Amino acid sequence: MRADRPGIACRTRPCAVHRVRPGRSRLRRGPNVIARTNLLPWRQRRRDRQRRAFAAQLGVVFGACVCLVGLASVVLDGRIGRQDARNRFLVASIGELEQRTDEIERIRQRTEETLGRVQALSGLRHDRTGIARIFQELARTVVPGIHYTSLALRGTHISVQGIARTNTDVSALMRSVEASEQFEAPRLTGIDEIRGNIGADQAAFELIFSRSAANGRDR
Repeated sequence: MRADRPGIACRTRPCAVHRVRPGRSRLRRGPNVIARTNLLPWRQRRRDRQRRAFAAQLGVVFGACVCLVGLASVVLDGRIGRQDARNRFLVASIGELEQRTDEIERIRQRTEETLGRVQALSGLRHDRTGIARIFQELARTVVPGIHYTSLALRGTHISVQGIARTNTDVSALMRSVEASEQFEAPRLTGIDEIRGNIGADQAAFELIFSRSAANGRDR
């Protein structure tokens, strides 16, 4: 007998009609039925995991940056320390070189002074004959009424100072020097009238002349 006839109970299989409790919707099972699932808790947990992973990555990056900065600071401090040591060494070396330079300069000055003295002594030794000739020629060229008070030799130049009775005597002395074979180019640099010890006027003069070229060759 068919189970779908009205008024006839199903005897061969259980009845497919189920009672539905009040307050609940009726849910039929079958291939076309879609299960309703709440995905909000799962998505929240995924977002939490992503936040924790991002925070961990951010912490790792921050720690790496801190380590790099610390390493760079240590390296820079080491280089700065080595450069400071080099600078101190250079400053000390420069100070030593300056001291040695000053000492060398003092030695050079003393050497030059010693060489100057040696050359002067050598010149005096080799010029004894020439000096003797100069004094002989001065005695020969002096005229009456004039006497010398000082004599200075500067290379080939001779400077004499003296007292003359009159200006005419000074002129006669210049002519005598100019006529000498040992001297040349007499030049009067100054003459002053002075009062002598006996009350007469006298002339104080300074005369400059040079040794002749022939005298230099003889020397």
